Amino acid sequence: MEQLLPMVIEEYNVFKQFIRELYKQTPLQEYTKSLDIFDTAVLVSIISIIGLWAIRNLNFPNKDYNQSFFGYLKAQIFLFFVNYCPGVNSYIEKQKQNALQSFSDSMEKMTTKKTLKLPENGIDTDTIMDKLNEWVERDIKHYGSGKVSGSLYVMPDKQFIKNAQDFCKNFLYSNPLHPDLWPATRQMEAEVIRMTGDLFGQEKESIGIVTTGGTESILLGMLAYRNWGEQYKGITNPNIVIPETAHAAFYRAGEYFKIQVRIAKVNQTTFQVDVNDLRRQIDSNTVCIVGSLPNFGYGIFDPIEQLAQIAKKKKIGLHIDACLGGFTAIFAKDHGVDLGKFDFTLDGVTSISCDQHKHGLAPKGVSTVLFKTKQLRESAFFSIATWSGGAYAAPSMQGSKCGVGVAGAWFTMQSIGKKKYIEYSKKIMDATQLLAKQLSEIPEIQVCGNPQINCVAFISKQSWLNVYAVHEILTHQGWTISSVQKPAGIHISITQQNVSNLKQYVHDIKAAIEKIKANPQEYKKGGEMGTLYGTTQKIPDSKLAGQALKVYLDSLLKI
Repeated sequence: MEQLLPMVIEEYNVFKQFIRELYKQTPLQEYTKSLDIFDTAVLVSIISIIGLWAIRNLNFPNKDYNQSFFGYLKAQIFLFFVNYCPGVNSYIEKQKQNALQSFSDSMEKMTTKKTLKLPENGIDTDTIMDKLNEWVERDIKHYGSGKVSGSLYVMPDKQFIKNAQDFCKNFLYSNPLHPDLWPATRQMEAEVIRMTGDLFGQEKESIGIVTTGGTESILLGMLAYRNWGEQYKGITNPNIVIPETAHAAFYRAGEYFKIQVRIAKVNQTTFQVDVNDLRRQIDSNTVCIVGSLPNFGYGIFDPIEQLAQIAKKKKIGLHIDACLGGFTAIFAKDHGVDLGKFDFTLDGVTSISCDQHKHGLAPKGVSTVLFKTKQLRESAFFSIATWSGGAYAAPSMQGSKCGVGVAGAWFTMQSIGKKKYIEYSKKIMDATQLLAKQLSEIPEIQVCGNPQINCVAFISKQSWLNVYAVHEILTHQGWTISSVQKPAGIHISITQQNVSNLKQYVHDIKAAIEKIKANPQEYKKGGEMGTLYGTTQKIPDSKLAGQALKVYLDSLLKI
């Protein structure tokens, strides 16, 4: 990735300097002095006509999220230079292919015994199981290591994992789309919604949808608001207002469903959304505002009660993204921690997304999105009564789906029970606050905000310390942690897998800082992460930077 687009960036800077010099040498000021009022009026009219023609007839790309006019103009000049400067476009394509090959080579190291065509006669089970054993032995190396941020939320309990596998395998071929054939799967789905809704204040009746993960839960939530806004408020150009730190799935919903996404600033001290900035961006086309519990990057929850007041006053939706923190935060009051109100008992909250497969400790592939009213949930449903194949209706993005996901959630929630969840919540929250305290005592770094739930992030306080260099060193020591940006930082999501290893995490961070301090020039660029973020942030057009990142996705699907 670090090799992608360096020539374009360099040439763009040269081009900027050329334009500046050209302007200095142009007798523009002298010419304008000689114009009389009539000449000036004619000149303005001609420029206006040309401008109007260009706006109506030329296909200008849309502005990016909260992009300033100057930033937009800068990006268009950059793209013009990329598209029409001889050799640059072909150079970019060449570098993309080189990057694709580099990523593919990395994937190749982890790929064994490839299958490129359908076997002619099928392979015997013993041979397949040999391959399975080899894969499992390789892929479980991170289980129990205590060095993985998020990802592995399951308890480090082999017997519990085996019990869940034994239960779930009975639903490999079940399909909730056909409740008459698999009534047990339908019942489990309804009960997962009911149990989760009860936790989040839906006392009389739980109104929700089981999904495959947090992204689908957020997508369905935003789809519901779009359809609700059109049907009940006549809004045909909807927008949502989200914190800058909200999950990427909200941008995805905007792209998928043609919803304008407006970005509210975040306070750089608290890392909560700037409520005043969010309020300013609401207009008559706003269907929903969003709060995180907590946000992924920095582990901070937004001021939900203030957001609820705004939503209620404006008569719009408030979606709480509790995918990451829901199954930790919801039990906080049971072990004496007051996080304030954030569920359906708070007037103004109209939907909540929450993942069972994170701190709900269920197997991967299951989440829920809960709604305040049936009317809002129905806005997320799809149905068609006139299809030639018969009447068709589906509650989620998928049609047919395997029953294993909901079976895993049902089994896990039934097996663990409320008392254990309270115990696990206290363990995670205590560890989070202790980690934040220990990191805040390191003079070279600053903990972001006041993390309380299950994530901690830090940034550098020193000009010589590139925080991505710390990431690079820790990665080489076996840690799998996340880098964040704007501002640059390192994030760890605390789980049952790594909670007992956080003392080592703090020790390794201190050692990494000392290593960088001894030779700051060697670590100035921050390793691969520093190069990646440094390169993409230098590209004026963020969509082009995004295209560069998609090269990585190409490599994942190549064999």
